[in-house]
Amino acid sequence: MNPIMKFSLYLLFFLTFQSLHAQESRFFMPLEVRQAYENGTRSYDGRPGPKYWQNTVDYTIDVTVDPASKKISGSEKAVYHNNSPDVLNSLVVRLYYDAFKKGNARDYGIKADDITDGVELSKITIDGKEVEMGSRRGARINGTRLIITLPEPLTPGSSLTMNVDWAQYLPETTIRTGAYDSTTFFVAYWYPQIAVYDDVFGWDQLDYGFRAEFYNNLGNFDVTINAPDTYTVLATGVLQNAGEVLNKDALSLYEKAHVSTEPVAIISPESLKNGYRNQTGRWHYMASEVSDFAFCLSGHYCWDAGIQAVDGRQVFISTYYPESQADKCSGVTAMQQQIMEHFSTGVPGIPYPYPEFTTFIASGGGGMEYPMMANNGGPGRGVTIHEMFHTYFPMYVRVNEKRFAWMDEGWANYITDVVTAKYFNNDEGPYFTASKSGMQGTLGSISDLPLITSTQFMDNTNYGYASYPLPAFVYSMIHYELGDELFLKCFREYIRRWAQKSPTPYDFFYTFENVSGKDLSWLWKPWFFAYGYPDVAIRSLEGDALVVENKGARPVPLKAEYTYKDGETVVDYAKPSVWMKGNVYKFKVPKAGELASVAINQEVPDAFELDNFYPPLKERYQGLSIPECITGTYAMKEFPVDLSITRKDGMLYLEVKANNMASYLIPDDEKNFHSLDGRLKAAFEYDESGCSGIKVQFFGYNVTGKKI
Repeated sequence: MNPIMKFSLYLLFFLTFQSLHAQESRFFMPLEVRQAYENGTRSYDGRPGPKYWQNTVDYTIDVTVDPASKKISGSEKAVYHNNSPDVLNSLVVRLYYDAFKKGNARDYGIKADDITDGVELSKITIDGKEVEMGSRRGARINGTRLIITLPEPLTPGSSLTMNVDWAQYLPETTIRTGAYDSTTFFVAYWYPQIAVYDDVFGWDQLDYGFRAEFYNNLGNFDVTINAPDTYTVLATGVLQNAGEVLNKDALSLYEKAHVSTEPVAIISPESLKNGYRNQTGRWHYMASEVSDFAFCLSGHYCWDAGIQAVDGRQVFISTYYPESQADKCSGVTAMQQQIMEHFSTGVPGIPYPYPEFTTFIASGGGGMEYPMMANNGGPGRGVTIHEMFHTYFPMYVRVNEKRFAWMDEGWANYITDVVTAKYFNNDEGPYFTASKSGMQGTLGSISDLPLITSTQFMDNTNYGYASYPLPAFVYSMIHYELGDELFLKCFREYIRRWAQKSPTPYDFFYTFENVSGKDLSWLWKPWFFAYGYPDVAIRSLEGDALVVENKGARPVPLKAEYTYKDGETVVDYAKPSVWMKGNVYKFKVPKAGELASVAINQEVPDAFELDNFYPPLKERYQGLSIPECITGTYAMKEFPVDLSITRKDGMLYLEVKANNMASYLIPDDEKNFHSLDGRLKAAFEYDESGCSGIKVQFFGYNVTGKKI
């Protein structure tokens, strides 16, 4: 092609592409978001706009923990910097522990003893002037928000200082924070926190009721934590006074760990049995440019630590775990080192950005992320990867989880799948096969809302679905569509552009389009902005021609799996963009004359799965004698949920409605079954009265259920 003509065509494409963005008509854009782009705080190429701004806070806090009463009390100084172009007449402060206050709305039930009077505020001043409580001219509490009318307007470019004295009780209902036993606590969302005021929504006025997570300002923290000297405190940030608090032996091991790639036991089971005690109980931590601060403490926890080289510096990695679980947890520090290396140099390929990381391990449940910390329910690899990845989203890239939880949880789910497959299982992908079982129970239902829906409008029927497996699957499609090299180029640039800033979903869309040079609205619109569901089916199989039809409204990749009479299996794929050319796609089947069976998208979400198999799956039940007592409800021991087994379309059907899990079961024999995607295995147990229980393996978990 003539170079001049080639350049002209490129220029025409570029100008047309930019024009599409500048007058976004391809999909819906809320007015608040559109206004931000028009104001120049955000750009249609996916970069922060020339007028982008964000407010920041500097916290100095002194807090005391009384383990006996489970009470914490503290004094806080918060310097709030108004970097916006707006005059602020009020200040919104979050009182998270008011979620435990009598009469307040909650998304989950809590123990009766944890219902309290909420946060006890003894004194509040703004720039030295005391704030009158219960007054519109002073401060009033609404839900979990303290709204302060400022004595003087806060003008652009200026700052104010808020001082607060407060106290509250740590709950035994451990929803991300609280008392894990009589001498072990994880303390999060614990200080009066100034809410975000941003360029899209203004003040964040959304209440905290436990379900939805967080959206915080960038800040600096100088925190002193006071506890009995038999307790060890680990926290966000870097310990400033190790020589003053740690005893002589622990200090020597702490210093050794700071230069050792081999994990060092700073506090071992033996030292605990010998009555371990610190020099003092006054711990001083500092953290710069982070979005939150959490800490943990215990009188009977072990502490292992070591370093990991990241981009020419050493990151200090710790694991804090119960003495009783030392045999299970002693390898977690080394695992964290390995994961951090994969994150920093592989996927996503952005160096871990902070000086430390600590994993606190309790017992039971999942995990929760904080800057430089994780609160994990166990030592498993999956939860360890997932929670450490949250360092990137929502900590480093400060997404608004309260409105768009899929912007961080979906990435954490997907990157956990990729890192596990690529670096631990030597699987080169594609990686769109891990989300199906968590999607099938909600896919296409009235609860299957377009992903752009603000998380505040989700409830317990669809929050998990819309935050975790659904976006993870969409990210996997983008990855497969773009290919490994281009996908990682887009993903890394997205992280770099929005590091320590707060992107909207549109900043994500536009960055991927800008970097890839592709209009991806064919994928954004059906998956983020419209109702619908994926549904592909085998239309015909004649000779070596396998014809697949797309009956659904949402594009998906195709995976054709051919099983031959000799047991050999061959797999073929097609990208989701094939549906841009029409609703029929044709595979050429190798060795068609030797074919025994075909499965289409066995591991891909599909609203009507049974027309994806030849011959039909229910034929696999022929000749089996499966007792009716298998059907019914099973109470799971390890998690507070019920699992149900029913008959559907002539097959057994498993559902866990609490987390949207659903799948037909394929028999291995009369007692053992597996899900369509192969990721779940179920074994039924019998006694003299019939079917008595079930054992389930899925995603690395082994759980048991009793028939009820």
